[in-house]
Amino acid sequence: MIIDVHAHLNPMEWSNERPAAMFDVEAYVEAQRDTGVDLTVFSNPMIGRLPHLDLRTLDKIRRFHDFAAEVVSRYPENLAAFADAVPFAGDAFLEETVRAIKELGFKGAYVNSSVEGEYLDSPRAYPFYEQMCKMDVPVYVHPPGGTLGDQWMKEFRLVEMVGRPCDTTLSLARLIYFGVLEKYPGLKLVCAHLGGAITMFAGRLDSGYLARHINGFGPWGPDVLTKKPSEYVKMLYVDTVCWHQPALMCALQTVGEDHVVFGTDNPPVKHPPLGDSVGLIKNLPVSEGVKKKIFSENAKRVLHLR
Repeated sequence: MIIDVHAHLNPMEWSNERPAAMFDVEAYVEAQRDTGVDLTVFSNPMIGRLPHLDLRTLDKIRRFHDFAAEVVSRYPENLAAFADAVPFAGDAFLEETVRAIKELGFKGAYVNSSVEGEYLDSPRAYPFYEQMCKMDVPVYVHPPGGTLGDQWMKEFRLVEMVGRPCDTTLSLARLIYFGVLEKYPGLKLVCAHLGGAITMFAGRLDSGYLARHINGFGPWGPDVLTKKPSEYVKMLYVDTVCWHQPALMCALQTVGEDHVVFGTDNPPVKHPPLGDSVGLIKNLPVSEGVKKKIFSENAKRVLHLR
């Protein structure tokens, strides 16, 4: 079985805002079947381009949830969904996220790695984390459309290729150093695009932590950790969206074979095609048992799929 945790579909009335592939559900399901993907858990990247604390945003989130529930009801064997969440936006937003999970059967919550410059370590997000831990559902971390420093990345879609993975990396590092994963050890974070570069930086995070009392390297925040940063990195789940075997092998060796889940980012990403993402896993120099974990077993466990 192959379970894809990273895809994006949206209602047709939003089709003037993003790539066309995100709005043709029937074409996607056909491509999914042709490629051998059994189940796709899709989410709504539009949340990364909204005025996040506006009530109109809440209306748009409700619209996505209703759309997603209807699509899943039509293709229950093929599709499942993540609920939208804005962790900093207050009770009404949290109640809508909980509604989508409890009443509509969504498999977890989708958040951006930052929201208008506010990162996921913000104490304003704590009630959200408490609720996700209470329900024992994962939080899918995906970068927003715009990132810190994107004024220097206008050419060649560098925001997409460089800025967004870097935003995820920064957000996860802050979650570790500010003690959010220490405070919420039951929080299950599934991180898009291999978690940016967080697995590659695990040793560097440890090095900085071990040198925290040495003067001359700059300020250090409150010391709230009980173990090395790399141990918190190992708590993360990462998806396989990278199209680069050495990067994926680094992630496997860092977080372990039980914390890597299959993802494609298709749709909207059509190049490389869906089959190339499947082939990346099939061609990994690992055992068939590890491939099975990546393709389905890890996602089944984390998302409570049957």
